[in-house]
Amino acid sequence: MSHDPIADTRTKLDELEQRVHAAKSSLGTRGELDAEAHKEWKAMVDKHADIRRKLDAHPAHPAGVAEGLRFDVDILRGSLETWVAKVESNFDK
Repeated sequence: MSHDPIADTRTKLDELEQRVHAAKSSLGTRGELDAEAHKEWKAMVDKHADIRRKLDAHPAHPAGVAEGLRFDVDILRGSLETWVAKVESNFDK
C-alpha cells in the first residue's frame, strides 16, 4: 500500500469492481438470478459508482472523508460477500 489513502481506496474499489462483475458472471452460469438477487446486484453496482464519483470529485479529500470512503468500500465488500453466499445458497436448493 502507498502512503496515499485516496489512491489505496481507488485500488481497493477497482479490485472490488472486478469481484462484483465476476461474481455475477460466475453465478449466472449456474442458473438464472431471481429478481431480488438481480436488484441487490444492481444496488451494489450503483453503490460502487457512487463511491467512485465521490473519489473522483476532488483530487484530495480531508482525512475524515477519505476514511469514510474506505469504510464505504469495506461495507460494499461485505455486501458482496453476503450476496454471493445468499445466491449460492439459493442455487444449491
